[in-house]
This record gives sequence, structure tokens and C-alpha cells, in this order.
Amino acid sequence: MSQSVDLARAQQRFARRQRLVRWRSWLPWTVGGGLVVLAGLIVWLFYFSSAFAVSGVRISGADTVPVATIEQTAAVPTGTPLAKVGLRSIADRVRTIPAVADAQVTRAWPRKIVIVVTERVPVVVVTDGSRYELVDATGTAYRTVPDRPAGLPEAKVTGVRRDVTVHSVVTVSAALPDTLRAQVGSISAASPDSITLNLSSGVKVVWGSSDDSARKAEVLSVLMKRQAKVYDVSAPDLPVTKGEKR
Repeated sequence: MSQSVDLARAQQRFARRQRLVRWRSWLPWTVGGGLVVLAGLIVWLFYFSSAFAVSGVRISGADTVPVATIEQTAAVPTGTPLAKVGLRSIADRVRTIPAVADAQVTRAWPRKIVIVVTERVPVVVVTDGSRYELVDATGTAYRTVPDRPAGLPEAKVTGVRRDVTVHSVVTVSAALPDTLRAQVGSISAASPDSITLNLSSGVKVVWGSSDDSARKAEVLSVLMKRQAKVYDVSAPDLPVTKGEKR
């Protein structure tokens, strides 16, 4: 009787070991299969279902550019799964707006696209006598306005190399100390090498080209300690004054 009981117990232990061996052999396949199913579910959820589809756009940084213009230009595909939306394409489209210097586009889970724009800041207003163009620090003319904005130097640009001349004017304006820039009534430029500052007091500053603008600004600050009608710093190592009061 005792032997029969021991045999039965041994058979039970063997059976349990066999089941454990089979379970361990199937465990990696079971776990792997579960992970594949889970991955497939996640892919379907984020890329093909409407659970995380784009429902709207959030825009920030727009002060002068209408939000409606940005939304229309961005052409964000609402209803498309958020994970499938091409952020770079949206940013590239927004950057085509003349007054936008840059745009950054990100996803805001679960259902929003966020667009952060950086607008151009005018440093000079360029005129041909009939219109005024706002120009930023890169020399890009991005907006035409009917009246001259207050607080910006006015640049009267003529000649055939207009874009190059405008860029030179911007370089000169950026090199001016704030106190001097505030005195500039207008800037005349027939070419990139013939830039003249017309101060509100009636004084003229012959600047020449935009080369060595920082050096020219330093020389001019010293020259203006003498009262004169014309200051010529086109050759900063040989500056000239005219109409000097003695």
C-alpha cells in the first residue's frame, strides 16, 4: 500500500514538472505574441483610429499677422491622426508668410497642433517716394504700409541694385549707437557704396559703403564733438568735416 502511494506521488510530481517545463517553453512565445498584439494595438490607436485625430490648432507669437492667415496658410489636416501629421511641412508653409521670420510646430497630445511664430521686426522703413516698406534686420522687405511708421529711420533707396543697397542700409543702421540712430531723419542711398545719413538737425553724414560700419560709428562719435554741417566717414582713417564752426 505504501509503495502504491509513493508511486502515485512520484507520478504527480513528474506530471507537475512536465507541465512546468511545457509552460516555460511556451512562455516566451506567449509573451512575444502579447507584445506583438499590444504593439499593433498602439499603432492602430495612434496612426489609424480617430481617438487621437487632430481637432484644432493653437497659435502663439502672432501680434501683427492675423491668426486666420496663419491657420489658412498652415493648412493643418484636421481629422488626421496626430502622429501622422507632417510638422515640417506645416512650418515651411507658415514661413512663406512675408511677416513671419520663423515658425516652430509641435504636437500637443492628445488632439492639438501648436504653432509658435516669430514675426519680423522692422529696423528701417524704405521708400521710393510713393510707398513705405518695412525691412527687418536681415534686409528683407516684408510689408508695405501707406504711411511712414514713427520711430524708424527712413531710407530713400534708388538705383538698380536695390536689394543689395537695402541690405547695406540695414547694416549701417544696425551699427549706429541708439543715441545717433534717434537723430537720423532719413538715409539716402543711390548704391551700396553711397549711403548718406540725414540727421533731423540738418547735418549730413557721408557714410559710403557698409564696410567697417562699426569703425565708422566710433570715428563719427568723436568727430561730432566738433560742430559741423557735414561729417564724412566714408574713409574712417581719414575722416573729413565741412562747414565746421570755429
